Amino acid sequence: MLVLLIGCLLLLVVLAISSPLWRPSTDPTPIGHLAEQNQEYVDLTIEREVLVHSLNELDVELAQERLTPSDYARLKATDERRLLHVLDRIDTLRPVTPTEPPAAPLPPPARNAWVPAVATSVAVIALAAGIYSYLEWRQDQTLRALRSQIQMGPGAPDPREMVARLEERLRENPNDLQGQIMAGRSYLALERISEAKQAWTKVLELDPRNSEAHYHLGVILLDTRKFDDPDLFKIALAHFDTALVDVPREPAVNWYRGLTLWYLKRYSEADTAWTTAFQNLAPGSEDAEFVKTALTKLRAGQAPF
Repeated sequence: MLVLLIGCLLLLVVLAISSPLWRPSTDPTPIGHLAEQNQEYVDLTIEREVLVHSLNELDVELAQERLTPSDYARLKATDERRLLHVLDRIDTLRPVTPTEPPAAPLPPPARNAWVPAVATSVAVIALAAGIYSYLEWRQDQTLRALRSQIQMGPGAPDPREMVARLEERLRENPNDLQGQIMAGRSYLALERISEAKQAWTKVLELDPRNSEAHYHLGVILLDTRKFDDPDLFKIALAHFDTALVDVPREPAVNWYRGLTLWYLKRYSEADTAWTTAFQNLAPGSEDAEFVKTALTKLRAGQAPF
């Protein structure tokens, strides 16, 4: 009878102490799901920065008359709609910190007259408490690591950190078109030309008519060439021709197209391209004067630069 009572007592003590270990968590948001939400928050924050930058560029291009009012209104409306959607989503995905489930109160020690039972109960309590404390400490360390990864400071994110997160995202989903576009822009801003070329090449794999990718790949070919190779110039020209389908009056594309044509000794076509570029630049601007000087020298039979 005594043995049975001691066995029941030990069983009750073990069940009471170990209940926090097997009781289901009361946290409605699993840690894995929380990490996914906060990764989406980081991605949306990057997209927000890109959209704000795009809107600022549109204002500059309109002021320089590089965009018609109708094109400006259409592109601005598209970016603003997307920006509003991104901001709304960001508001619902503010980084949150998971809460730890409260520890269940330990039952008071059973009063027992028998020393062996008391000693055994104390040993069981100490062992279970030690195990529980270790598991709780390990979970706290996991949560701290997670928080350090997802919390962002009050200022703008470090571009290098943004690129690192973007690279991780693209390793998981390399067919993310918008992600590859953002990567191409970011690599160019950081002057990581080789990686930018890879990103824009992937963009064309996903969207063969993407004018921005064609433009940047054409420029990269010209800027990184080792010598004047006519075949390379023809490839660059094909990129610029494709880009002009969507943006026929874009000064930068027309300038580089004219430059490529000049290298190919197709001077009349270069004149036409540079004239289009000049007509769509702000009158009196430094860029306009540069193109004007190049045109004057070209028509005089001189090297334009």
